[in-house]
Amino acid sequence: MEKKSRAYDMLTRTGTLFTSELVVVTVIVMNALALFLDAFPTVHGTAGALLYWIDYGCIVFFVIEALVKSRALRGFREYWQVGWNKMDFTVVCVSLPVLAGPIVQIGLDNLALVLLFRLGRLLRFIRVLQYVPDAKRILKGVGRALKASVGIFLVLLIVNIFFGLGATLLFGEIPEAQPHFGNPLRSMYSMFKVFTIEGWYEIPDQMQRLGVSAEVILTMRGYFTVAVLVGGLIGLSIANAVFVDEMVSDNTEEVERRVALLHEDFRAFKEEYRQDRSAQP
Repeated sequence: MEKKSRAYDMLTRTGTLFTSELVVVTVIVMNALALFLDAFPTVHGTAGALLYWIDYGCIVFFVIEALVKSRALRGFREYWQVGWNKMDFTVVCVSLPVLAGPIVQIGLDNLALVLLFRLGRLLRFIRVLQYVPDAKRILKGVGRALKASVGIFLVLLIVNIFFGLGATLLFGEIPEAQPHFGNPLRSMYSMFKVFTIEGWYEIPDQMQRLGVSAEVILTMRGYFTVAVLVGGLIGLSIANAVFVDEMVSDNTEEVERRVALLHEDFRAFKEEYRQDRSAQP
């Protein structure tokens, strides 16, 4: 019995170690620092092996952490019901190919696996979001804002398609302008830059230096001016306004709820006061 009790205490302490917020955040930060330093060619050349094994150890830690959490929550089904655990488990699964690195060479000739490997390394750093103060409230606000902004984004997409097709018809056959407007996709990308107040005067100036006629340059500048007004100043401003309004709407709703309660209390007080006055001789 004493041996079983000691073993149970050891398992409990081990589980606490792998689920402690301080320990997990420390490992995430250490992993992010290793990935950051490894991205420098000079550092990778001198300390790449050490950084690789730090990264490898962090992956092992995250795998054990997922197993400990799943056991502590009495099964994978209960573990999967927590939103943050879904993200953690996805990150762990994407990172699993790295564990086979010392044994076999994986994916060097397969671009998809290489990208998956790199994505898994990057996603591990995103885990720190769950330990940001008020992270649930912030992410809830972002989700609410994105949901409310879907209509605005669709309108901006339609406007972008409209201006992109128009630019293709107007300037797509000009040889000097084909890198920007040679097909609808190129035009949509160029017009999106115009919407973000980028390139709306650089592109016409470039075309002018390449010898495009003054009439075409004048048409292009007028077209871009209208695009900036419609898509940039008006469209993006409305999108930003809707997004910010929904981000803070939870605070607004709470204030409105409290004002409504105060209003009801005031009405009840007035009614009670009126009845007392009417009851007096």
